[in-house]
Amino acid sequence: MFKLQSLQGLLSDSINTLKRFPPALLAAVIGTIAAIYLTNLDYQKLQNASSLWKIIMCCSLGLTLFLAAGLISESNNDSLPKRLIKQGFSLLLIFCYYFMLPEVKDFGVQEIARFCLFSAGLHLLVSFAPFIGAGGINGFWQFNKTLFIRFLTACLYSIVLYAGLALALLAIDELFKVEIKGIYYADLWWFLAGIFNTWFFLSGVPKQIRNLESITDYPAGLKIFTQFVLLPLVTVYLFILYAYSIKMAAAIELPHGWVSYLVIGFSAAGVFSLLLIWPIQEREENNWIKIFSRWFYRALYPLIILLGLAIFKRISQYGITENRYFVLVIALWLAITATYFLLSKTKNIKVIPISLCFIAFSSSFGPWGAFSVSERSQIACLRNLLSAEKILTGGKIKKAPIILKGESAEKISSIVGYLDKVHGFKDIQPWFTQNLDSVFIVRDSAKSGYIDKKQILLDLMGVENYIPYYHDGEKDFYIYPQNDQSALNIKGFDFYCETNSSEYCKDDGYKTPIIFDTDSVAVRLDNNNLQLLHNKKKFYFADFIGFVKTLRKKNTTSSGSYTIPNSQLILPIETDSLSIQFNFTAISGLIDDKDSIKINNISAKVLIKRK
Repeated sequence: MFKLQSLQGLLSDSINTLKRFPPALLAAVIGTIAAIYLTNLDYQKLQNASSLWKIIMCCSLGLTLFLAAGLISESNNDSLPKRLIKQGFSLLLIFCYYFMLPEVKDFGVQEIARFCLFSAGLHLLVSFAPFIGAGGINGFWQFNKTLFIRFLTACLYSIVLYAGLALALLAIDELFKVEIKGIYYADLWWFLAGIFNTWFFLSGVPKQIRNLESITDYPAGLKIFTQFVLLPLVTVYLFILYAYSIKMAAAIELPHGWVSYLVIGFSAAGVFSLLLIWPIQEREENNWIKIFSRWFYRALYPLIILLGLAIFKRISQYGITENRYFVLVIALWLAITATYFLLSKTKNIKVIPISLCFIAFSSSFGPWGAFSVSERSQIACLRNLLSAEKILTGGKIKKAPIILKGESAEKISSIVGYLDKVHGFKDIQPWFTQNLDSVFIVRDSAKSGYIDKKQILLDLMGVENYIPYYHDGEKDFYIYPQNDQSALNIKGFDFYCETNSSEYCKDDGYKTPIIFDTDSVAVRLDNNNLQLLHNKKKFYFADFIGFVKTLRKKNTTSSGSYTIPNSQLILPIETDSLSIQFNFTAISGLIDDKDSIKINNISAKVLIKRK
């Protein structure tokens, strides 16, 4: 009887949830069906399933938007016509978004980033939707506490249920020899994650919003987790960041860009921790919370300055990109938020999700948005660089007579690569006499698949293509000859060949040796040294790191690119039986703040003579 009542109650809750949030659940069902259908397509059909991908994205946003609209209607006790108007307007927005999306094959960083911003903004909207205008702070906190716990519970239930059912399918497959296709496991996951998880979560959304203000319950586990896990971690990172700040001040150096993410992470963890324990700060035994809160926001100011210096350094060097835009906006938001909670008497915590929601939506579009500001900044940097090198004259591109290399070429290559990935070349098309779309098609007419637009565009400019490698706390360096087209004097040598080696592929030298007559010489990088093997026997280690350091001392540059006279790039090596001369055409690697070098790649023309 107990089981029947439990099942009846579960069915009743499910029906009530469907009546309460029908558009949100419909979006979850449609999105799940689309995901399952997409998963079952073969590779060829998958390439042409653009509409399915767009439906999934729209359903994901629609689910949250419909939920927010439903909560607003409930809090206002809207009549049925008003509810339908709000849901209808939400549906119109989703339709508009669907038709604004390009084909999935044309998706770039901008489309994905904008989708993430919309998703974050809508989730934040749900957190305060029932409390727009009126509504107490305690009710707001209780509402979000319930959502947070319900979300964690729904995820736990879904994962456990999936594990159990997946094992059941596996048991049927193994014990009864009933073929269970691998795709069924994926279908099961989509059903549980898309429909069960959503339905279970929505059934726990608080109904009597106004009654939440009188609730004073606080989970003991939440206080323990915050007090003994989150806050100690926040304190540890606070000391680390302050120690780093002191180090930077003592060395009179600007901070690295990586520190920006650490400051943001620390700030987010601190604010989140304070939100978790907000309702109990008024209790007499918890006076320490108020003290910690005040000092936390005060401690943020030096770190905000550190964050501002770090992002200012990057922007002044390389202009604004989407990442730098958001770091700058978050720095400003942190400064305003810290000031508000220090000076305001009300200290309304609803300010946090409302302001973040506004930032998420406002930065996703318009001339003030992250994408427009970043594109304008990068195009301005590119215009200045090309004009300085006389490649852009009179508003038109004039190909450089000699391939441009060095610092300017590296920056131009980086900006062109950025535009290719994020914005395209529409706004710089007026610089070219050719139609770029036609040029791309003609240049790659014999190929099927990827078109290297960056390389094509740099060829039109006469600029070397640099491929960036990113490493935290380290800077790339490149060494090239001044004239890689100059003739090589081979007088006095018997053999000539070309070689390259990489620290990332240490066995390359063994696999592709230099063969002359019946002999062979293999070259490879090994811990910054040049190792040679004659007929598979190691016979020489060149002090290559010393050679590279000497090159850098003789030739200074403000960037990591060195264009060096060909005569300085010669490294002779003498052994008992061979005279070998390396004429390097490229050397690249990493250098840190302490001037420590790690060599990653080399290319060279090699001359060999028997003694």
